Amino acid sequence: MTRVVTSYINPDLDGIACMYAYSEFLNKTGIKSSYCIIGNAKEEVNIVCDIFNIKLNSKKTIDEEDEIVIVDNHDLNNFKNHDTNKIVEIIDHHTVYNGVTFPSHIKVQIDIIGAAATIVTERFIKENIDISKEAAILLYYGIISNSINLKSSVTDTRDINACKWLESKYSEITKSKIKEIFIKKSQIEDSNLRKVMEIEHTINLLGKNINIGVLEIANVEEFIKSRTKQIDSILNEVKNNYNTDIIFINCIDILNGYNIILCNDKNTEKFLNEFFKFNVQNGIYKTDKIILRKELIRKLIKLDNEYQNR
Repeated sequence: MTRVVTSYINPDLDGIACMYAYSEFLNKTGIKSSYCIIGNAKEEVNIVCDIFNIKLNSKKTIDEEDEIVIVDNHDLNNFKNHDTNKIVEIIDHHTVYNGVTFPSHIKVQIDIIGAAATIVTERFIKENIDISKEAAILLYYGIISNSINLKSSVTDTRDINACKWLESKYSEITKSKIKEIFIKKSQIEDSNLRKVMEIEHTINLLGKNINIGVLEIANVEEFIKSRTKQIDSILNEVKNNYNTDIIFINCIDILNGYNIILCNDKNTEKFLNEFFKFNVQNGIYKTDKIILRKELIRKLIKLDNEYQNR
């Protein structure tokens, strides 16, 4: 029997890092393991793997007899095609909302910190297990990416300490590569922009259909200025396709550490000013710190719960 480590569909660098490294950890503790990438990894994964010449050898499918470990994710609805009894462990850093429970046989560790990769790194530290260069590199830049270079508000001292430990292991892990990775991540082709924005998913909160896109790029103001017409067109297309009431993009400057909230209609502008206390003017609001999309969604869920309990 193999214990397969996996995550959500089309995982980011944090998810890939956790899969790769935790599978290695299990193998080194005597548990036969592999990992399975569902869908296609995000472009940043390819960038890091190309820079450091890392080869990903993912298992193609999860077989019926395999046990499953879920990392950087805790939503069991994403695994409806698998027997829940086969899921033996969850490692995540996302908020668990009211009403979500897990079967008692699943070992669960969910800590609200910058990256799930930090939790996996701590497993190596606690058990004093040697880590490969490839796993260390993926974990390090997974933490850096997910915490926006340790600048996001969800960054914890545990994330910082995990990065220091990983830096100490291999000379190839350096802060100098961070800017290179972020710059390459920001080179988005016009044909790929809508996909990168991840704006297709609609959530229903406060009686409204809401779509929140995200762009994590370097030099965000220059990027927006050069793509204004295309961004505006994408917002209008998604609004019409999904019958959306509220739609905006959370643009994060990953080098300089601030956000620009971007919308193109007065209803959304009014909504953002009312519920987030932003001062959106002419469709733009600039923050003085980094706010992640998941933090915005968390605030809306809290407001929605308060509204439902009135």
